[in-house]
Amino acid sequence: MSPSLRAIRWKLVLSSVFALVLALGSFYLNNWVYAPSDDQCTWKPVGKRVVIAEILPNGEAETAGLLDGDELLSIHGRKVDARHLTDAQRYINAQPEGRILIYTVLREGRILRLPVKMVKSFDRTSLLVLVSALVAWAMGLLVVVSSPSRKIARHFYYIGIVSLLVTVLVGVGPALDAVSLPLLVPMILTSALALGLAPPLWLHFFLRFPHPFPLRTNRHFLAALYGFSLGGGVLLGLRLLLRTFDRNEFFQEVFVYLDQSWIGRVVGMATPAVAITGLVLFWIGAFKLQGRKRAGLIPTLLFSTAIMADLFAFNVLQRIAGASLIFQREAWIFFLPLPLLPLSFAYAIFRHGFFDVRRALLRWVTYFGVLGITLALYLGGLAYLFAQGIQVVPSAWVGVLVGISAIPIGWLLRWMLQALRRIFRRDLHTAREVILGNLRETRKRFSEEALLASLADSIREAYRPHVLLMLGVDQRRLVLPPVPDPDPEDPFAEQLARPAVLELPLDILRHARENREVVLGMGSDEADWVREQGEALRAHLDALEVQVLALIMVNEEPHAGLMLGGKYAELNYGREDRELLREVAIAAGQLLETAVLHRRMLDQGRIEQELQTARAIQEGLITSVPPDMPGFQAALRLSPALETGGDLLWVGRRPSGSWIAAVGDVSGKGLAAALYMSQAMALLKMAAHQEGMSFEEILPTLDRTLRSLMGPRDFLTLSLLEWDRDGRYRTARAGHPPPLLVSGAQACDAREMEIPGRGLGLRPWRDGNWVVQEGVLESRQWLVMYSDGLTEAMNRQGELYGVRRLRDQVQRIWGTGSVRAACEAVFHDVTAFDAQNRDDRTLFILSRESA
Repeated sequence: MSPSLRAIRWKLVLSSVFALVLALGSFYLNNWVYAPSDDQCTWKPVGKRVVIAEILPNGEAETAGLLDGDELLSIHGRKVDARHLTDAQRYINAQPEGRILIYTVLREGRILRLPVKMVKSFDRTSLLVLVSALVAWAMGLLVVVSSPSRKIARHFYYIGIVSLLVTVLVGVGPALDAVSLPLLVPMILTSALALGLAPPLWLHFFLRFPHPFPLRTNRHFLAALYGFSLGGGVLLGLRLLLRTFDRNEFFQEVFVYLDQSWIGRVVGMATPAVAITGLVLFWIGAFKLQGRKRAGLIPTLLFSTAIMADLFAFNVLQRIAGASLIFQREAWIFFLPLPLLPLSFAYAIFRHGFFDVRRALLRWVTYFGVLGITLALYLGGLAYLFAQGIQVVPSAWVGVLVGISAIPIGWLLRWMLQALRRIFRRDLHTAREVILGNLRETRKRFSEEALLASLADSIREAYRPHVLLMLGVDQRRLVLPPVPDPDPEDPFAEQLARPAVLELPLDILRHARENREVVLGMGSDEADWVREQGEALRAHLDALEVQVLALIMVNEEPHAGLMLGGKYAELNYGREDRELLREVAIAAGQLLETAVLHRRMLDQGRIEQELQTARAIQEGLITSVPPDMPGFQAALRLSPALETGGDLLWVGRRPSGSWIAAVGDVSGKGLAAALYMSQAMALLKMAAHQEGMSFEEILPTLDRTLRSLMGPRDFLTLSLLEWDRDGRYRTARAGHPPPLLVSGAQACDAREMEIPGRGLGLRPWRDGNWVVQEGVLESRQWLVMYSDGLTEAMNRQGELYGVRRLRDQVQRIWGTGSVRAACEAVFHDVTAFDAQNRDDRTLFILSRESA
C-alpha cells in the first residue's frame, strides 16, 4: 500500500461507510419501511373548506369515484378543516399499503361516503440520484486511491461523498411525516450538510479542474463561498426541524413568508447560479487545455451542459406546475440522464488519462485475482480429496491435515504477493535502498557524468517512470527537449517540436539554497509559476508528461534538474516519494560537490599549466634583455600582476639602422589582455621592420588594424621612441603616460614630455591627433618610459605612488650613471609601497653615454 494512501486509508473507509449507510439507509427507509401512503389526489383549502384539487388519472381516487371540486368533510370519521390540513395529510401518509379509508365528501348538496384504497408509490427520482451518486463515489474512490497526494483527486472523492449525502436530501421531504424521530433527525442534519457542501464543492472543483484558476487559492473567497453555503444549509436544517417539532406551524408561516420575499428569491437563485458558474468555468478551463486532453473532455463537457439544461428546465417547470400530481409522478424523467454525468467523467478519466486509474485498478485487480485464484485452487483441491474418499479419515485428523496443508499454501501466497509488490515497486524502503545504495556504490565518484548517469539508472530502476530527464542548469534555466511526434492539430505544435527554456524563479532558488534541495510538482494544478512563463511552456511540459522536478544543488547553486513522469502504478508522486527525492537530491548534491571540486582541481592544474605556457610565450615576445647599442645604455623590466599580463615592452632595430622602443598597456588583465598584447606586438614588429614605413605612419596603421581585432571596449595605449647613433630621437604617444626626460638630480632637471595622442583601437573612430616630437638626447641625459602600473600603485592609506615619487627615485640614482640600478631601485621602491599588486608594471630607461 502506498504510504500516502496508508495515511488516509481509515478516513476513506470511515467516510465511505458513513455516506453509504446514510444514502442506502435513507433510500430503503423512504421507499419501503417508512414509505408514505397516498390517495393519489391533492387537496387545497378554499376559505374554511377543503376541496379536492386534482385527481391522478387511473388512480385509486378516481377508481373510488372522487371528483375534482368535491368538498372533503372527513376521512374515516376524522373531521378535515383548512386549519389542520397537515394533520390530515400525516394521517393519510401513516396508513399501511392497501388499507381502505372512507372519504366523506359533499358534492352538489349531497353527502357521499367513498372507499379509497391507500397505495405506496416507488420514488424513481431518488433511485436515479442514488445510482448517480454511487457511480460518482466509486470513481472518486478509485481516483484518490490512484493519486492520494493530489488535491484534485481528493476533491473528486469529496464530490462523490457529498453526492451520496444529496440522496438523503432528495428523500427527506416525504420522510418528514413518516419516519420516526430517532431516524429523522440524522436525516435532516445530513440534508443540511449536503446542501451546505454541494454547491461550493462543485464550484471549487471546476476552479481546480481542468484548468487551475488563481481564485482556487484565494482564502477570503473560499471562506465566503463555503460560509454562505453552509449558512444556507443551517437554515434548511432549522426549517425542517421546526416543521417536525412545531405543531402550531408558526415558524412554517414565517418561512413561507420569507420564501415569497426578495430574500427567498435571492437565496433560491444562489444554488442554480453556483451550478451555472461551475459549468462556465468548466467550459473555459476545457478550452484552455491543448490537443488530446481538450478533445477528451468534449463529451463530458457536452453531457454536463445538457444535464444542467435538463435540470434547469425541471427547476423552472417545478415553479410553474410543481403542485400538479402528473408533474410530480413523472418528474423522474428529468433525472433519467443524471447517471451519465459521472459516467462521462469516468470515460474521460479512463480513456484520456486525466487520472491514471488504470494502473491502480490493474494493481488491485491483480492482487485480489491472485488471492482469489489461490484460494479457489486450495478449496478445489480439498473438495477433490473429499470426493476421493477422504471422508473415511477421522474428523480430527481431517482438521489436522487441512491445517498442515494451509501452511505451504500461505507461504506460496505470501511469496506471490511479495513478487507482485516488487513488480509494482510499492515498497518505499526498497526504492530508497535501490537509489541511495547505487549512489554509495558508484565507482566513478569523481566523475559528474558517471554520478548523474548512476542516479538516473537508480531512479529508473526504483520508480520506472514514463519520462526521466536529467537536465543541466545554466543561469537558472533548464532547456527542455522537443516533444517527439507532437499532435499536428495542437495550436503549439511548432513550439513543441523545438526545445523550450524553463526559467527557475528566484524564490524557488532561495528556498533551494536554504534547504540544499527543492522538489516541485509540475502538474498544472501545482506549478502556477510555469504558466506565468507562457501557455506554450505549460503545453510543452504537459506534452512531455512531466510530473515532478527535483533540483540538485552544488555549492548553493543549481547544478542539475531531474524531471520525472508518471511512475509504475500511479500518475502522481506522493508525499513520501517527494521526501525520498529530497533525500536523494541532498545525497547526490554532496557527491557532486566532491566531483565538482575534483574537476576544478584538475582544471586549475591545466589552467596553471596553460598559463605557464602562455607566460613563456609572452616572455619570448617581449624584450627582456636590452640589445647592445654602442653609445647608449638601456635598462628595462616588465612584471605582470598575474601569470600573464597586458603590458607591452619591445626594443628592436629598424631597416634604416635606427633603434625603436615601445612601452604599451592593453586594457584589462589576464589571458584576454595577453592575447591582445601578442597581436599588438606582432603588428608593431611588422610595421617597424617594413621598408618604407615612416615613424609617423606606425601609430595610424596600428590603430586601423587593432580596431578590427579588439572588442568594442578594448584598446591599447602606447609610447614609441626612435633614435639613431647621433642621439637624435623622435617620440610619439597614444594615450600612454608621457615619457620623462631627466637631465640632473634637481627637481627642475626632470620634465614630462606632454605629447598629444589618442589610444589605439578605440571606438567610434576619430582622428588620433598623434604628434611626433623630435629632439637630441644629450650626454648623460635619461629618457624614461613606463606604464601606469608603477604610478598607480597604492599603499594601505589609499595613496598613489605617483609620477613625483617615480621621478625622485630615478633622479636619486641618476648621479651614479647606472640606468640598470635605477630600474631595480624603482621596482624595489614600488613593491615596498604597494599594498596589493593589481596591475602590470613596465619600465624602460635609455641613457646616452659620455663622449
